[in-house]
Amino acid sequence: MQSKSEDSSKFEGYYMSIEVLPLHNWIKCSEGELTYCRIDSQAGSEDVDHKVWDIIYDDYINKHGLNKMYEKMLNTMIKKANAELDFCITGNRIKLTEAEIQETKLETMLSNKGSGMTINQTLIHLSKWIGHWLNTKSITTQEYFNLLSEFEKQNKQQSNGEKNK
Repeated sequence: MQSKSEDSSKFEGYYMSIEVLPLHNWIKCSEGELTYCRIDSQAGSEDVDHKVWDIIYDDYINKHGLNKMYEKMLNTMIKKANAELDFCITGNRIKLTEAEIQETKLETMLSNKGSGMTINQTLIHLSKWIGHWLNTKSITTQEYFNLLSEFEKQNKQQSNGEKNK
């Protein structure tokens, strides 16, 4: 069994939470390029990259939770799996098309919490909202999700106010 100091030393040179991980790196990791978990791109290994990404993503879930979007993603995964199973059972190629449609929906959801925009597109709106440009390399992942949450709250309040007029 490894000691705590041995365990923490293998993660040296890595971002360990969304509070310090630059948003640019979050985007790259979300696309599967897990070397962006590293502070020094030359340090580390692929195995540690995967472990650190799990830690970082757990940090995200702990701070921002699972929401309705997660439920939508699971339902989309179920629809995709059912379409693939139907293809295996029936041989009907239309089922493969249905599975691909669900895969595209899933990718859209993963790209930016299902809003249909990429993180970079959302940054344009957030930048306009706060009055200065937000750079993916200088803003942390935590700061981005905090801003996004506040932006969504304000938009919800404004739209509720307009409905009440």
